[in-house]
Amino acid sequence: MGSFSLLCVLGLSLIIIGDIAHAQNSPSDYVKAHNKARFDVGALIRIPNVVWDEKVASFARTYANQRKDCQLKHSGNNRYGENIAISTRDINGTEAVKLWVDEKPYYEYYRNKCVDGECLHYTQVVWKKSLRIGCAKVKCNNGGTFVTCNYSPPGNRPGELPY
Repeated sequence: MGSFSLLCVLGLSLIIIGDIAHAQNSPSDYVKAHNKARFDVGALIRIPNVVWDEKVASFARTYANQRKDCQLKHSGNNRYGENIAISTRDINGTEAVKLWVDEKPYYEYYRNKCVDGECLHYTQVVWKKSLRIGCAKVKCNNGGTFVTCNYSPPGNRPGELPY
């Protein structure tokens, strides 16, 4: 229980979490986790499902392989949206998506703002115009884990609502 994990999106914030682990790292696992969050937005709003995109996934894999140092650093790319998570232990892709979605209570739709916490990871997951995703996970040199998901087109556009 003594280890901690860190999570970041777009270089804007960190979240400290407890231990998490195990499999669920396939493309379909990432897609299902994203689409569940998009479905859960509500019955009144229909957000299209995301699909796996091999070009986006190739970018995610290439960048993840550069982060085997487990540094909490974004790619700096403007072509895709990006959520990243690092952990001192094994974190699976489905758990990383869940961590981002767990920020939902901090998002206030009618003001389009985060309230009392971070929510930009969540808004990227449910961003209506982000239709293609690619994600990757690598084991870090220190035994930890780095997970990234990239989104095309990118979300979190200033002044725009996510859905």
